[in-house]
Amino acid sequence: MKKFFGKVLSAIYRFGLDVCQGSYKIFPFRIRKVNARVISVGNITWGGTGKTPLVIKLAHDLAYYGKRVVVLTRGYSTDEVEELRARLGSIPVIVGRDRVKSAEEAVKKHNAEYILLDDGFQHLRLHRDLDVVAINTTLPFGPGGLIPAGTLREPVEYLSRGDIFVLTKSNLGSKNLHWIRQRLGALKPNPIIFEAFHRPSRLWDPVANRTVSLDELRGKRISTLSGIADPYSFEKTAELLGSHIAFAARFDDHHAYSVNEISEFARRSKESGVNYIVTTQKDYYRLGPVLKRKDVFAACGFSLRVLQIEFKIADDEENFIRRCLNS
Repeated sequence: MKKFFGKVLSAIYRFGLDVCQGSYKIFPFRIRKVNARVISVGNITWGGTGKTPLVIKLAHDLAYYGKRVVVLTRGYSTDEVEELRARLGSIPVIVGRDRVKSAEEAVKKHNAEYILLDDGFQHLRLHRDLDVVAINTTLPFGPGGLIPAGTLREPVEYLSRGDIFVLTKSNLGSKNLHWIRQRLGALKPNPIIFEAFHRPSRLWDPVANRTVSLDELRGKRISTLSGIADPYSFEKTAELLGSHIAFAARFDDHHAYSVNEISEFARRSKESGVNYIVTTQKDYYRLGPVLKRKDVFAACGFSLRVLQIEFKIADDEENFIRRCLNS
């Protein structure tokens, strides 16, 4: 029965989606343009594609070439906004549900030449010059079809709107690369495809506020704590550093941690004989209030480490950047 209702709700969602997106084709004057190049970075699944690291990389690349860049984000969660601002430094980040208003602010206030629309593939009201679509190779189109039955935000055939496809986490989902390319080729003639991967860039000790060597985890028994859409990739990345995961705690994406949950996690970690707790940067922002109230990690003698990753285009990175610059 639950599966049946899920399919019914997905059908209703599909109808609403078709009506909404079809209206922009019938009434194109509804699409607003601003006096800057707009690059959308998005996906068609609900989270887990590595979109945020791609936005961060692209923003830095464009700034490196002397372009005035502004990132727009809807700000679904505080952790993503904090990560963007922490990693982007002087590059402005504007948070707002109204993307057109945010884009106009970017031009007026920051004299933006390039606007990066974070999670913008489904937002058709703002004209974009380039649609970059990230696809997680470990779970390309998710299970179960359209939401709420599955994790697809749009039918797969809607990928034909994309200009550039970035196959993320290709080192972890290499077995799927060939058929993903075939699927994209069936949807769009001669699709422009780049492969990319995430690699560890920094291991941070938040207590001492210092960067430590990535080798610190080699040969160590650790516990991992994550509330993200794709915990598998995070855990696999931690293992690739030579660590052994004795206990892994997974929570829902953007989960708000409670003191009781962290206390239970600490207890299970202690039983597993670990000395290190490893989490993501996004999770650390959400852990902050809990740790300030009751730092059970320190009380149990654990060393907390935050694993940061960076986004890397695996093939012809210059070509990717050039296409974005010339959008």
